[in-house]
Amino acid sequence: MPLIFPIGLLSLAVLATSPMAAELPHPDTCETASPLIELTAQPSAKTPVVCISPDVPLTFRFNAPLQPDSERIEERERFEDVAPGQTSLLLVPPKNLEEGERFRVEVCFADGAAPECATFVLLGHPSLGRSQVKVFRLPRSVASCQEAEKEAWAEVQRCREEVRQLRAERGVPEGLSGVFASGLVGEEGIASKDLRGTLTELKGNALLPDKVRSYRAKGRVAVELWLENPGAESWTAVGAVLRGPKGKVLKPLPLWQPEPLAPSALQFERGLKRGRVVVEALATQQEARGSYTLTLWDAERRRTVTLGNVTFP
Repeated sequence: MPLIFPIGLLSLAVLATSPMAAELPHPDTCETASPLIELTAQPSAKTPVVCISPDVPLTFRFNAPLQPDSERIEERERFEDVAPGQTSLLLVPPKNLEEGERFRVEVCFADGAAPECATFVLLGHPSLGRSQVKVFRLPRSVASCQEAEKEAWAEVQRCREEVRQLRAERGVPEGLSGVFASGLVGEEGIASKDLRGTLTELKGNALLPDKVRSYRAKGRVAVELWLENPGAESWTAVGAVLRGPKGKVLKPLPLWQPEPLAPSALQFERGLKRGRVVVEALATQQEARGSYTLTLWDAERRRTVTLGNVTFP
């Protein structure tokens, strides 16, 4: 049902007017890694890093044929599946993959041109693993250059739009006027949806969802979570990702958590039971369709929360 000013997004609009909200957190390796890797005849000082996550198969696609049986994968026996192709390499990461684990992968090319082989480092991440990475060995064909340029330009446009929106929000007024000034409210208002009873929870989640609502506004979506902390230590979310069934990740915006979520026992003493976290991302109306998996993590990235079947109104 359409709600013109749901509390969750109204809080975000108010928060966006403060200088602290406009500051983006320092991105980590997995947030800044490119889905395009270029190889030159001269060896690079840095080995390309590709992030992997459990249950997210990774496919390397090369613009040159691979030498049969040339792949070398560190701790290969731990991977669920390894499937080399003529110009591709499919890897299914270990199910017991831990945050920060690294594996070296090497492949060699069949045509004998330089570089003869390529080495990559796979880096474990709870949710920002890539589903596909394209590897171009220079010199490249005109078609491959055009494809890379097209994808790079699309990424630049997305970044420009995000910067434009963030800059616009810094100067808007507070309250309801701020919601209008942010441009989030279109003719259909801001729609809201109760997700209780439809979500799926990953076994071993560090926190328990008590109430979850999703929102869709003009060019954005958000998920508002009220969580219980059964652990013995406080919990603060530092990152979150919304991933679609085909591995597509929505462009994240700074998440909002009013305060660290104390253990449930302490919350009860304070007359509270749960804590609030709001996750927001850029999304077109088309991107907002379908089902997403939401994963949140703390600074140590060992106490995570994963919820499946997240949908938007």
